[in-house]
Amino acid sequence: MEYTTLQITPEILKFTQAVELEECISSLKEISPLKVFDSIQLQLKDLYKCLHPQLPFAAAAFEIWLKDRLADKPLSCYGNWIWYPRERDLVHLLPEEEFILVRTNRNKYKITQQEQDILSEKVVGIIGLSVGQTVAIAIAMERGAGEIRLADFDTIDLSNLNRLRCSITDIDLNKAEICAREIWRIDPYLKVRIFKEGLHAGNIDAFFTEGAKLNLLIEECDALDIKVLARHKAKELGIPVLMETNDRCLIDIERFDLEPERPLLHGLMGDLDPEKLKGLSQEEKITYLMPMVGLQALSERMKASMIEVQSSISSWPQLASAVTMGAGVAADLSRKILLNESTVSGRFYVDLDELIPQPIQLKTAIELEIRPALLQEQELKTYINKARFEPRPDLLDEIEKQNLLKACIHAPSGGNCQPWKFYFHQGNLYIFHELHHSVSMLDFGHFGTYLSIGAVVENARIYANSLGLLLNCSYFPDASNTMLVAALNFEKSFGQVGHVLTVQQLFERHTNRLFTIRKELDVEHEKALLDLIGSNRIGNLTLIKDAAEMKEVAEILTEAEKLLLLNPRGHQDIFEREIRWTKEEAEAKRDGIDLATLNMSKAEVIALKVAGSRKVMEWVSKFDGGEAFKKNTKKVIAASSAIGILSMPFQNVEAYLHGGELMERIWIKSNAMGLAFQPVTQFSYLLARAVNNGNGLNRVEYEKLIELKNQLILRFPNLNQREIVFIFRIGYTEKTPVMAMRREIETMVIKD
Repeated sequence: MEYTTLQITPEILKFTQAVELEECISSLKEISPLKVFDSIQLQLKDLYKCLHPQLPFAAAAFEIWLKDRLADKPLSCYGNWIWYPRERDLVHLLPEEEFILVRTNRNKYKITQQEQDILSEKVVGIIGLSVGQTVAIAIAMERGAGEIRLADFDTIDLSNLNRLRCSITDIDLNKAEICAREIWRIDPYLKVRIFKEGLHAGNIDAFFTEGAKLNLLIEECDALDIKVLARHKAKELGIPVLMETNDRCLIDIERFDLEPERPLLHGLMGDLDPEKLKGLSQEEKITYLMPMVGLQALSERMKASMIEVQSSISSWPQLASAVTMGAGVAADLSRKILLNESTVSGRFYVDLDELIPQPIQLKTAIELEIRPALLQEQELKTYINKARFEPRPDLLDEIEKQNLLKACIHAPSGGNCQPWKFYFHQGNLYIFHELHHSVSMLDFGHFGTYLSIGAVVENARIYANSLGLLLNCSYFPDASNTMLVAALNFEKSFGQVGHVLTVQQLFERHTNRLFTIRKELDVEHEKALLDLIGSNRIGNLTLIKDAAEMKEVAEILTEAEKLLLLNPRGHQDIFEREIRWTKEEAEAKRDGIDLATLNMSKAEVIALKVAGSRKVMEWVSKFDGGEAFKKNTKKVIAASSAIGILSMPFQNVEAYLHGGELMERIWIKSNAMGLAFQPVTQFSYLLARAVNNGNGLNRVEYEKLIELKNQLILRFPNLNQREIVFIFRIGYTEKTPVMAMRREIETMVIKD
């Protein structure tokens, strides 16, 4: 049986004559050296004091008492000798009853003798001997049980020594055995049973009931299937369960003895089948662990550490101080449960940061750009009247105007912020910058907005061509008013060649993040995209198709993503302004990034929510972490066919406006050819800040971006002396994404 004691088990020896002891020592020495520890006289002094607490210690009185106690028996034969085979130690101790009396004397009267007697009849089972080891030893020290059952299949690693009471000589030894040895070195009379294969379906009955039924289960294991399996058994047998999770000293108590119908783990994980939880990866475990421990309830340092698991650290952090504190709390609660002093079930925290808080230290608030008020109808009309634009023939009926607006607002925008407002007046369509929606870390100089408005103009051109009309566009027609970005009007084409792209293709344009397996970019598709640029003398498209080169670029792009997440303003933009966390929020606001469109696993969504805490990100920054944030983008780029970089020979508003036209053309054409398309723009927009004196960046961020730019130019010299306005990836997939929503047209347009 797994619990059968092995050679680590101490052996209790009793001698009636001194010669018997001498013969034993002699025979043991023949095998190998041994150490003999004989402090029996000191122990007898302690016993004397315990039996006569009202008397001051007097040596003469003690000697008289001792002589009477020994009754002519040699001192060396009083009590028992304990043989520890593995350590080869022979230790002289008081007999069991006297040993227990002295060893528990300092428990009085926090634990009365009657309570100590009750506890001596109790059986406690502990599963998981990392945190559980310290709990078991605390219970053993107090003699809070008469029998302790230990289950763990795992062995000691060097990394365990930051919190486990063991030595470097214990590495690679079984944790349950190590814990039992530690207990027996404190109290060899305690009954300890070892299940060194851990708990499983084959031995669960023996662990819970063999010899005597458990009175309490303390569950501290990592395996989710065993957590659930053990609770099913405890519930079946009516055994209370206690679990301590040392982050914030989280305590879970489940009194299945008092509440037979109580759901497992307070119902947080549902009614789970242990078989489905076997062999889960670290990422898969997270989806179950987070509902169990409560994401929002974790300490900020633990959340930050979670982000770094399997990036800069290999596993969950645990500290000796937290483990020791938690073990003390668990041991105290176990005693109360076993003595029926506590009948409560539930979840509780013993959080020192809350109990002993630091004085509040005010930090400098993040300097965020203030969102201006929404543009109002009278304001726009005033702009137009002051500019005195020439009236144009109104060539569109109301239905065509409505369809034109639908085409315009289908244009992409950074974070789907839709930073535009439209005004039809005297045959002209005016496009205004709705600054209220566009303020963000990435929209330096409004370059992102201008890229989007360039895409709006391209969509308007495509729709106009479908009606046999040519589009005339004037950017910044009123030099005194930068809010008015474009003025559009239309004229009949008279047979002139229209746009090569169709309205249907325009409305089928979308972002697709659902890349899975890399496929080489088709030569015809590459040619078609480059042909779109061919007639343009300003813009240039660089397509990076080589897998090794793409990997290098991915490192640059993801480093910029990480930088944005760690930047306070960038972080707030993403988590407070951009992401729509629920379907209801997405449908109500109809802008931003719907979480459903991100193609994230449950574990990745949890990680994203963890990263949503600014305090967490401050901790991540302090230990120079954040590599985990790069994983997803690296993964999807590895599954892409190419990375595209759209560049212009100069950096100004016109470059981004015309770049936006080209971007939309490339995007629509890509989708029309069956290519999935996703922007990867953080680097280009942050770089715009960096090359403009690092506006809004600290020195480290600025230097990192310049370093990344130099790396890119070194690899692709053709980008030198050019400004990158847009970066994207393309690939092949059969999966259809969830389309981004748009606000209602009525909220974006003013008509005469």
